[in-house]
Amino acid sequence: MKSAEVVKIREFGLLLKEGDKSDIDCHSIAAKAFEWLLINGQSSNEKSVELVRVKKYGKQVALQVVNYVGVLETPCGTRIEILPKISDEDNCKGSSKRVLLKMLSTVNKLSLQQFEQSSLKTLKQPLFEILIGYFLREVSLVVKRGIRSEYKRVEARSPYLKGQLKTAKQMRQRPGCQNRFHVSYDHFSLDRAENRLIHAALRQALKWTKSNENHRLGRELQFALNDIPTSNNYAIDFRKWSTDRTLVHYCGVKPWCELILSYQSPLSLSGFHKGISFLFPIEALFERYVSIKLQRYLPTNLLLKIQSNSQPLVHHCSSISEKEEGWFKLKPDILISNKHTNQVVCVADTKWKRINENYGSAKIKYDISQSDMYQMFAYGHKYLAGEGEVYLIYPKYSEFTKPLAPFTFSQKLKVIAVPYDLDTDQCELINRISI
Repeated sequence: MKSAEVVKIREFGLLLKEGDKSDIDCHSIAAKAFEWLLINGQSSNEKSVELVRVKKYGKQVALQVVNYVGVLETPCGTRIEILPKISDEDNCKGSSKRVLLKMLSTVNKLSLQQFEQSSLKTLKQPLFEILIGYFLREVSLVVKRGIRSEYKRVEARSPYLKGQLKTAKQMRQRPGCQNRFHVSYDHFSLDRAENRLIHAALRQALKWTKSNENHRLGRELQFALNDIPTSNNYAIDFRKWSTDRTLVHYCGVKPWCELILSYQSPLSLSGFHKGISFLFPIEALFERYVSIKLQRYLPTNLLLKIQSNSQPLVHHCSSISEKEEGWFKLKPDILISNKHTNQVVCVADTKWKRINENYGSAKIKYDISQSDMYQMFAYGHKYLAGEGEVYLIYPKYSEFTKPLAPFTFSQKLKVIAVPYDLDTDQCELINRISI
């Protein structure tokens, strides 16, 4: 297989046009790849996605990748691997890649059974090849444990009687065609929704992979699925995916199929070319990951809700509706309440930003955004009735390792900024929640 150029860079890193610059935060790419990103990677309207911004780098023009992580392939074959920026000391040991894989596996419910024991050799592989490798292993498990068939009702004109004779159709046959029988019967077939989706995802993965090992295993698996057609309508086939107990061994492969076939569609650049567009907004990924992990550590009497919008910012009685309505819904990322009393215990927002615990001056303010404080002020008054503590959750790194002293809105309402450790999944918020 012809190997593609793989460029590894962290979010908000710079891409330069050609040259020999090679760094985790600044990397040179081919001129064709640079020009394609310059044209297609910038936002042209509200609906389009912004992947890069034009920046000055000395006397050169650079492209800064923004808040998406994952893999992108340009038409010339250059693959850009964008990793989350979780520390200042990132190197080839793959800590960023390990964290990203862990977040993806948790949020998208991907089965990475041997992930925690992943060798350094595995982590040195391109991100996309690692993901394809795990998908192929899941397909391999399905094939080894047995590809399931199902009965399908077939109606046909047959030269012999089989199953049920369709009497009405048989009687309407033209003279001279009585040697054919209109029959209906059940056929035990591998052609079912689950198998069609797996085959479609496998074909897509084989188009993407540049790894000899992945390509070899994929071809072997495709041979086993060769008699099964691929899915023509992913959405309909996913709705038909059975939860029958005979398909327990299919559970692990379904999230992979959803991801590869873009059924969940993290981001799609369809229309530009046939390369990879496998990107995830890091803010949303961090929010979902933190909420899932916090839910696992909560006491059983507490319930966590994501993006709850039960409270509006204002109420207004317009002349059109003639009744008071709630406008501008407030949607905190995390809302924790008591299951029995429905009383809100904790309100928190996740922010994928790097704040600095050493910059506590009135001018710099730890690099905390003023708009974030306004947001938390509104949450505290609407969800906690102006009494209690609200939380801002930021990723932990070398310059933010412990919770900051509370910021006081009033004597009864405070906001606390706490770090979330993506390596150990430790967060001070759990210890502060009142049961």
